[in-house]
Amino acid sequence: MSMHATPILYLNMGGEMLYILRQRLKAQKIDVDKTVQVLNDVTAALLNATVLSSVFKESLVTAVASLRPTLECAALSSIMRLDAGSMDKLFDLMTMIVKYQLTAVTGPREVILLTLNHTDAMRDMVSEPSGQECVALVHQMVVDFYSNLTYNEIWRARNDCLKELEPYSVRISILLRLGLQNEDTSFNLTTQKYNEKYEEHKHMLDNKKMKDIDPNENCSGSFQLYGDRGTLLGKNIYSSTYGISEKLASSLHNSNFLKDCGTKAELGMLTTQLGTEETYDRPFTLNLLPNEEETLYNKNEYFCENEQEKVTHNMGLLDLLDEIK
Repeated sequence: MSMHATPILYLNMGGEMLYILRQRLKAQKIDVDKTVQVLNDVTAALLNATVLSSVFKESLVTAVASLRPTLECAALSSIMRLDAGSMDKLFDLMTMIVKYQLTAVTGPREVILLTLNHTDAMRDMVSEPSGQECVALVHQMVVDFYSNLTYNEIWRARNDCLKELEPYSVRISILLRLGLQNEDTSFNLTTQKYNEKYEEHKHMLDNKKMKDIDPNENCSGSFQLYGDRGTLLGKNIYSSTYGISEKLASSLHNSNFLKDCGTKAELGMLTTQLGTEETYDRPFTLNLLPNEEETLYNKNEYFCENEQEKVTHNMGLLDLLDEIK
């Protein structure tokens, strides 16, 4: 059994939760200020230093059912309500997308890269500089925690995560539409640009630490804070640019480019043909509270323990980072 699996489960499931919440907020045309508040608050709750100290502790993998209350408390840490049915659907989406990603990875390095794709997205979602600094610290925690492990140890951690996720078997519309899942809930592992070919190199890599291998000798993908991860796994599958080249994605975000409605319409048809435009209805609704006084959870009580400090207090993360090193 691996002693290093829990951060993989927690950060990837938390990252997927943020993707889903952001997309629902956008789809429901929630006010920009409230959207920013929700994303800042939920990210802060996910990356609370006390919680991360438990997540990054070397121990047997934490059961998904045991992680769920912490993730749910994070989802409800802002001005947002989710009823039990909606929370179940949110959890199904988080769980199955991460299960697909960990099934599809081509090697241990990609396990870390897909996790860093999620932390990259967290950094992009938070608007406060202190929050971005905290995400940068978490990024370094991930790199330090896993770079010192061997390829075999990381792969065992991935396999333990999949064992935990094995009982969860739900059809997910976005996966079905992209051809990544079958009606029986099994996955189609399509060929991606990134491929470590781990099984082919296993005999040479298994006993070597991740940090001791030049990525160019095996497979690229940067662990640097602003590096190119190289893999699509861990990116926002709900985005209209998912699967589109970085160059085209950059053009889609260019304001002058978007002003050309004719071009935008043509790109819309193109993305539909490529199977990258989202067309299905999301299965649940978010309800935002009208003001902070009505928040279900006090901002100093993000989780079930009252003694938690806010994540914007960076000292806790810095201390934790020192422990991991």
